[in-house]
Amino acid sequence: MVKLMSRINNRISKVSAISGWRKVRAAIALPLLIAGAHGANAQEDFADINNGTNPTLLTTQFGMQYQYNEINSSLNTGLFEAFYTQPFGSTGRRAFRVTVPGSDSPFNANPIYGGTPGVEFTLGDISMTYIDVFHLSEESGAAFTFELFMDTAQTDAAGYGQLAGETSLFHAWFLDNGSIFAPAWVQTFGLEGGNAQGVNVNTTTVDFYYVPKLKDPRYYMTFDPAIIHDWETDDTFGSLQVTLGMMTGKAFGGDGQFFIKPGLLFGGDRPAEWSLQAGYKVLNF
Repeated sequence: MVKLMSRINNRISKVSAISGWRKVRAAIALPLLIAGAHGANAQEDFADINNGTNPTLLTTQFGMQYQYNEINSSLNTGLFEAFYTQPFGSTGRRAFRVTVPGSDSPFNANPIYGGTPGVEFTLGDISMTYIDVFHLSEESGAAFTFELFMDTAQTDAAGYGQLAGETSLFHAWFLDNGSIFAPAWVQTFGLEGGNAQGVNVNTTTVDFYYVPKLKDPRYYMTFDPAIIHDWETDDTFGSLQVTLGMMTGKAFGGDGQFFIKPGLLFGGDRPAEWSLQAGYKVLNF
């Protein structure tokens, strides 16, 4: 169970069974209030703004997001994340990203899983990511990323219980109709041979990211189907996440946007049923 909860926490996200939906409503309501406070001018030209959907076009980003995940009809968990991305170098084609997660799960309050009674919200595994766009042309782009998950989780169910890494390699094609197709190979692995219970991490994800070109540049949409295989348990399942985003105008020295991301998981080995993420971020500051 510890292994299952750790995998769900790091790959899908969670929220507590009793208060999960209330927290999702709060996560949605806060960005809406911010969007209202920093509403876009009707005359603003959103077509010239980097909205973050092109994975080869790096920019500064800061944001917060919260994802509700329904594991089954009686168990829901969740994950809060704050993140910051900073490009560097003369070309702006390299960047670092820092992510600070907060695990929200009833398992965190259970001493059997290393938790503290009455404490469901705990720190997860803080991660640092290096992004390198090593190829970019008018027709396509390619990038490599490496993410290091530090062993900072306060409970066994809130993280990997060891240092872990994740590498990804993707190639993006910029289609004639303005859409983007960027399939990726992602490998997640433990760096210490297992946690205190001897549980290791070894997962492969094949991702098929697609961004259609919408008529109104104020809005955007992404489709993110994936196939995931856990080599440790021999489990294979599929997922589909769809992002719906809206640019909300100038905010905090950059360009604000609100987004929601519903998701479904498929297959008999799936560790959960569906998810809903909501967030707010500022880009280009």
